[in-house]
Amino acid sequence: MVSERVEMEYISWKKLYLALVELANRIKCDGYKPDMIMGVLKGGLIPARILSDLLSIDNLGFIGVKFYKGLAKRDMKPELTLPPTPSVNGRKVLVVDDVVETGRTIQLVLDELYRYGAKEARTLTLYVKKWSPIVPDYYYKVTDKWIVFPWELVETSLNNVDLEPILGEDVDLYRVVRDKILS
Repeated sequence: MVSERVEMEYISWKKLYLALVELANRIKCDGYKPDMIMGVLKGGLIPARILSDLLSIDNLGFIGVKFYKGLAKRDMKPELTLPPTPSVNGRKVLVVDDVVETGRTIQLVLDELYRYGAKEARTLTLYVKKWSPIVPDYYYKVTDKWIVFPWELVETSLNNVDLEPILGEDVDLYRVVRDKILS
């Protein structure tokens, strides 16, 4: 089973939201006021939306990058799948992703944003792997574990991972997903 080879940690919806509240507070205390939030698809999609609410920033955009192709398996290099949408030209942008591990995705995103005319870009991720050569401007926690987010229960389960031991308060939610979607 995959979970025996990779140490995993689950972040519940509640813990996720509280982590984003903490990060939004750090941004406010820092005095940083981005013009827009740019979520990195797929992992940054939901955190970007929540941060747009917490920071009262209506201008929300996305950039598509594909790097991982399964649990703890990635391609040789990240691939841009969607350019920044909408325009970042002349804007201060907060880039949001779920995890930074190699730093290659966040570097590709920054390069693209500046290529498309961003005035300034800062980065935020929920987790940073302790070996990452790039540390985002804002992050919640440093880890060496594989993080399972509540929006990827099916995706993780399809990699033959028994999630029940790590789910805590969300185990009942997972059982519904397993019984209704995965069966």
